[in-house]
Amino acid sequence: MSGKVPPSQVSRAGNLYREFSGHEPDETETIEIPEMPRAVLVIGELEGVIYSTVRDDVGERYIHRFKKSSRPLLCASPDGEQLFIVGGSFEFTDRGIVDT
Repeated sequence: MSGKVPPSQVSRAGNLYREFSGHEPDETETIEIPEMPRAVLVIGELEGVIYSTVRDDVGERYIHRFKKSSRPLLCASPDGEQLFIVGGSFEFTDRGIVDT
């Protein structure tokens, strides 16, 4: 998907990054986000994720285990080259991933 990114989305992403990480974004990077295919392979429910990031200048590793009622689906593109997290009942906040 290409095209101009609405400034309001850049601003919202920057604010969430600032709230989560505890520091200012030091650069803006444009990445190509693949278009969601119209057909996917549903692999199964995503029980959790592990990710590494920097918060308040400290490298951290997080493990989030979704509660059963919040689990999204883990899906793959038809060519098997892209993974997608679809659905679920959660949000990403200043505390990280939070089940809703």
